[in-house]
Amino acid sequence: MQSDLKKNSIDIGLKLGTLIFVLSALLYVYDLKFFYNNTLSFICIPLILGFGIYSIFNARKLNNQLLSFKEAFTAYFLCIVIGYLIVSLGDILIFRFIDPEAGKLINEEAMIAYKIQSEMFIADGWWTKEDVSRQLENMQNYPRYSYLSVFFQFMTILLINAFVGLLIAFVFKKS
Repeated sequence: MQSDLKKNSIDIGLKLGTLIFVLSALLYVYDLKFFYNNTLSFICIPLILGFGIYSIFNARKLNNQLLSFKEAFTAYFLCIVIGYLIVSLGDILIFRFIDPEAGKLINEEAMIAYKIQSEMFIADGWWTKEDVSRQLENMQNYPRYSYLSVFFQFMTILLINAFVGLLIAFVFKKS
């Protein structure tokens, strides 16, 4: 029974990753500004949560409406891991191999947006100009679609979703 729950979560994760990858590819073709103004992120967050919760409900259905906390968390988290792995590999494929210039443009635009936003924090005294210049230098040395940056984005998403998954698994478990 446990392997059926995992297979189900992996299948839902594959669908999640494919959906977000196709959405990313369509937005890439339509206009790159969706990548540096965080529109894609705002679209993906509800998709990720929705698919994760759907994975838990499917696991409950497969398990005769009984699901432990561990099984609920596994159903959620495995779906997210598989889905976001596909998205990360898709980002590497598009912005490292197919069109590296688009990846550079997105990184430059993200740096400009960061600089504009950070001026407000400098004016309020939260940050110094040195803090901002260090961060801009970091963004230049490790572009958004470098292997290291994609890996850290992947790990950050997993860490955030681990905490979210704990809460969701607690709410949706059924013993």
